[in-house]
Amino acid sequence: MTDSSRDLLKSFGKLLQNRAFLMAVGHQAGMGGHGGPHGGNRGQGKLLKVLAQSPNGLTNAEIAELLDIRPSSVSATISRLVDAGFVERIPSSTDKRAVIVQLSERGKELFAQYDEHVDTTADELFGGLTPDEQAQLEQLLTKLTHQVADLDWGDFMGHRPTDWPHRGMGGMGRPRF
Repeated sequence: MTDSSRDLLKSFGKLLQNRAFLMAVGHQAGMGGHGGPHGGNRGQGKLLKVLAQSPNGLTNAEIAELLDIRPSSVSATISRLVDAGFVERIPSSTDKRAVIVQLSERGKELFAQYDEHVDTTADELFGGLTPDEQAQLEQLLTKLTHQVADLDWGDFMGHRPTDWPHRGMGGMGRPRF
């Protein structure tokens, strides 16, 4: 490892230890946190996001396919969101057996507020960078993301993940430095 690579790793480590940064990034939809509006339930948040991206609405089957979840889970989640007033069911004009699910006005307002919050957070996080620096950072992070996706983590760690001694959330049976 070169000194510059080691310094980059250290800088990323510091960034990832910053709770404010992790909270801002982790609460974005799709980041494994409680992302998106109505964040207490990740399934509901993901469904709301899919509907926000589909202004003409979707059928239960389309939602199940997009989210890769069981149709029964889609139905139950939609029922909760209808009860909360965030989505509505509309009979399909082309197929009498189908129902279209779309955001209600309250759901649209919720997403508008969410988008505004995301914009504010992004401006606060990256506002200290010039537009050129932001574009360069985006390019570098994209390149790094592709490189990380190509890594064989078993080789990286020196053994296969299945070989690790499991000790709960603690160490991996090796010294920490």
